[in-house]
Amino acid sequence: MNRLLIASLDRFGPLRDSVRDDLMTCSQEAARFEPGQVIVPAGARSRLSLLARGLAVKQQVLSDGGRQIFGVATPGDVVDLGGLYVGLDHEVRALGACEVRMTTAHELRTMLRAHPNLLAALCRAVLTEAQHQRNWMVGLGRRTALARAANLFCEVYWRQTALRLAGDGKCDFPAVQADIADALGLSVVHVHRVLRTLRDDGLATLRNGVLKISDWDALARLGGFDPERLRPQQDPSDIASRPASA
Repeated sequence: MNRLLIASLDRFGPLRDSVRDDLMTCSQEAARFEPGQVIVPAGARSRLSLLARGLAVKQQVLSDGGRQIFGVATPGDVVDLGGLYVGLDHEVRALGACEVRMTTAHELRTMLRAHPNLLAALCRAVLTEAQHQRNWMVGLGRRTALARAANLFCEVYWRQTALRLAGDGKCDFPAVQADIADALGLSVVHVHRVLRTLRDDGLATLRNGVLKISDWDALARLGGFDPERLRPQQDPSDIASRPASA
């Protein structure tokens, strides 16, 4: 499973061989979570918590019990990047059954001190995550309800397709209408109407935890979906220095 961690972070690299060696030998505790369980609580420090299986959401819970979901995590994501040097200001919750692999906070601090290359990769991962969240914020502020849902469905499907976890227009998305409402800033009643419209227009359906996209091009146009906003950020100088076969 350490290879999955290396592959995940190398997207923001490339990682040097010395970093790969330390990541390969670092400890990884496995933990499984049922739907609805908190994977990483608010205030926690990063342990390079790698989502190995399942989908999770990043959310903030308000004092009155309300919540705002502002991100969906897919396998291969490090879900506690925000806790690298300060306590996490939100929590991460399992959307479906999840498996997470975590190292220790001490090992992470040791590797960060020893490897500036690892720190740089993690910084670019944080910047990529911030880009995702800006896209989310634009959707909440400027997209219609239909466009918000279309963009969300495109993101969930596209990210799983990139991992070869989806195809033929279908992917796992074990979200209930209340989850979608808290992600899109809508009421559950409004979400019900939106899902019905997407279904009746032949664009997409969500049933029993499975998202089926019937017309990708039309759904992407409706949501203003741009996959470039989801791609990992990298250092152009590192990319230029890679061997041609890399």
